Amino acid sequence: MSPSEVMPRALAAVQSSRGRPGGTGQVTATLADEDRGPRRRDPVRWITTLFVLTFVIQRVATPGVSEVPIIVPVTMVWLVAALRQQVVRIDHRRLVLWLVAAAVTALLAIPQLLLDRAPYVSVTSWAFWMVLWLPMVVHLADRSAATYRRAQRAIGSAGLFLSGFSVLFIGVQLLGLGYRDFVAEYLPSSLQVQGFIITYPISYGSSLYKSNGWLALEPSFMSFMLGVSLICALLAGMHLVKVLWIALGLLATTAGSGIAVVAVFVVVLVLTGRAAVLRRYALPGAALVLVFGLTALGESVFSRVNEGTSSDSSTSLRAIEPYSYLWPRWISDPASVVFGAGAGASRQEVTGSAITGLLVPNVAKVFFDYGVVGGVLLVAVMVAVYLRSPDLAVSLALAASMFTLQAAAPALVLCSLLTVTLWAPVDRSVGRAWRMPRGPRWAGSGGPKRMVRR
Repeated sequence: MSPSEVMPRALAAVQSSRGRPGGTGQVTATLADEDRGPRRRDPVRWITTLFVLTFVIQRVATPGVSEVPIIVPVTMVWLVAALRQQVVRIDHRRLVLWLVAAAVTALLAIPQLLLDRAPYVSVTSWAFWMVLWLPMVVHLADRSAATYRRAQRAIGSAGLFLSGFSVLFIGVQLLGLGYRDFVAEYLPSSLQVQGFIITYPISYGSSLYKSNGWLALEPSFMSFMLGVSLICALLAGMHLVKVLWIALGLLATTAGSGIAVVAVFVVVLVLTGRAAVLRRYALPGAALVLVFGLTALGESVFSRVNEGTSSDSSTSLRAIEPYSYLWPRWISDPASVVFGAGAGASRQEVTGSAITGLLVPNVAKVFFDYGVVGGVLLVAVMVAVYLRSPDLAVSLALAASMFTLQAAAPALVLCSLLTVTLWAPVDRSVGRAWRMPRGPRWAGSGGPKRMVRR
């Protein structure tokens, strides 16, 4: 509240309180309550809170459903509360798309059960996927350039916190203390999310384990969240030391998911003429990567550059082998091609494959489970998550990962929703009146702070 607004409202409050017992004593409380309202509705606080919670409680399961992380119901509570506080509003286009996709994929169970040779329909699998993407139906009420930049800085600052866990995880091992899974030791097994490889040695026979910061479900999840934090820190123009600290935490995971996100982000910046964002970080960042490459951790990371050519590599098990394995099984039944093999059928097939580490990426899952009819709609839902965003580099970097390498896990989906979807479409009043130099719309470059009138 500006000073010009405070005085008239204070005088009005004093005048209206005269004649009431203790009336003037309530003026300060009244003004304080009015000031707290905007703070409670500050979207940056809401976004940062959910981002941090996504990391902190990532391994905690929903009671009674060990395969569903508790962050899923927590996100639904967050969504309802944000709607009540008017932090977010319904995006009617995305709502209609989500409702149509949910209805059609649910009804596909009928032809699947009637026509498929070996139908497998899991209501839980269908509900989990639809609920996971449900927050796409809202956008923030305040999507201004200033708020977006504050959110980038806040997520970058949260990355400092995440990076601390990642570096500490490796540090205690280098000190000879050895790896211990404290979450598994102190959290009852019934409350631990199942079905994930929490961590594993950086190489065969090594005593050094990949960093998941103890709290992430996998090192790849830790890497992905740190990658998102790093690109936000770069766009926000955060201090060099802070950016390098986040980068160090990212490298400490020795997982490629976050590195891939940052790599696509950098390529898009260069291709769109926004390389100036990286200028102050380029040389120190290159030095960090060079020094890191001389360590055992660095050797583990850089040895994976050409791993896609190996059938048992992490990249191949995410981007190549799932399609090679599922494709012949999908096309063997015409009914499956059209209507799908059933919700959760792809995971059932992969589980029975005896191929360790085989993952079902999003595109393979939706077409195998729901056929061409449902798959097209669910892909449209995913595409809508990344459309009309304020920053092309961020949306393309995350979309490239989610469409090629990742499965629909809460930690990964929420990163896209919090940094892209909730900010789309770009506020028209801002987009028409202002633009950042050398950047798309108003969220272009992290360096220049000057706003240019169109």
